[in-house]
Amino acid sequence: MRKLFVPVLAAAILAGLAAFVIFGHEPREVEFEVGGRVVKSSGPLEYLHHKLLVPQTFAESLLGVKIRWDRPAPLPKGVYYKNKVAVLMYHHLSRKPLLPSILSVDRFNDQMKLLKQGGYHVITMEQYRRFMLENGKIPDNAVLLTFDDGYESFYKLAFPILRKYGYTAVDFVIVSDVDNPGKGGLPKLTWQQMREMKKFGMGFYNHTYNLHFYDVVDAEGGKEPALVAQRYIDDETRNEYNEEYYRRVQGDLGLAEKRLREELGNTDSVLAFPYGAYNDKVLNVTSSLGIPLTFTVKEGLTSRGEFNAGRINGGSNLRTPAQTIDRIRQFAPQRELTVNGRSVLLAGVQPELRNGRLLVPLDDICRTLHIAMDYDRHNGTVKLTLPGGHHA
Repeated sequence: MRKLFVPVLAAAILAGLAAFVIFGHEPREVEFEVGGRVVKSSGPLEYLHHKLLVPQTFAESLLGVKIRWDRPAPLPKGVYYKNKVAVLMYHHLSRKPLLPSILSVDRFNDQMKLLKQGGYHVITMEQYRRFMLENGKIPDNAVLLTFDDGYESFYKLAFPILRKYGYTAVDFVIVSDVDNPGKGGLPKLTWQQMREMKKFGMGFYNHTYNLHFYDVVDAEGGKEPALVAQRYIDDETRNEYNEEYYRRVQGDLGLAEKRLREELGNTDSVLAFPYGAYNDKVLNVTSSLGIPLTFTVKEGLTSRGEFNAGRINGGSNLRTPAQTIDRIRQFAPQRELTVNGRSVLLAGVQPELRNGRLLVPLDDICRTLHIAMDYDRHNGTVKLTLPGGHHA
């Protein structure tokens, strides 16, 4: 690794150019704390999907490195991607679907057949967990199959097909629906059905206890997903305080984890966010509960270190099985980010070209260089610390 150059940073201080990060529609100035001094970047910054993107040229000057965004080396024939996972997402299956969002049994079967024929390798959640958390290896063209909501069709329709192909899958269940089977709606899984399927490698994880709905967030009746909403308390004409919100969400997710342990003997924790909705507060709660892996609905392949993973929707009945499986290849990276010739692991956010400038994720680059990055969004400061505790 090339040495980081403090003189370059001093020059940046003299330049004194303002940096702005886009938080929705709110621009904020961000300052970099370097060796006790303050450095302002040359150009716009953006905070996207919990990552700080900075101009390539600024990152190079700041860190004293060379950054490239080029086409990756060609892969062997039949390999579409390496060290990544295509996480496919499904919900409800039916023999005669009435809605496009419900996948037919025949199309699901054909998708599984195409995965086998296409050289894809379905992995277990345990393989995925080790890949993400313990530097474990996975096969090329790895696929993880996931279902949401805990519908009984997973047991009656998907499970036999999965066994036929020798595949495993996981289902993220709304735990209150299992504890209260008389709630109505589409039939849900029972604890006994899940225990039976676990013997064949299926897994069942957290989709909240009872926060899979839209809750009211203002006096006009506006709604947001309950997991991220600071709900409106009509009697008191106010929204939840932060402490109330944390207590409610932590209690709900913690109860779901407790019930999954009690009924299924779960020893690991995974959460899929309802509607894919999350924020920093929710991520703080999951961390406090020891839930290291989460899933959204943002589409794309998942890399090691991307603990909040995207998923590719496989459950649309509007696509043919071939169209669904072929979509996986569309998310294979067309370019590779390198720093001093070393590949940078991109955990969720790709570099972006904005107004002729390439923006790169500073978090991922710093992690590759073993530089600790402390970004205080509230105060708009970034502190960089080299290995050994020295500030950059």
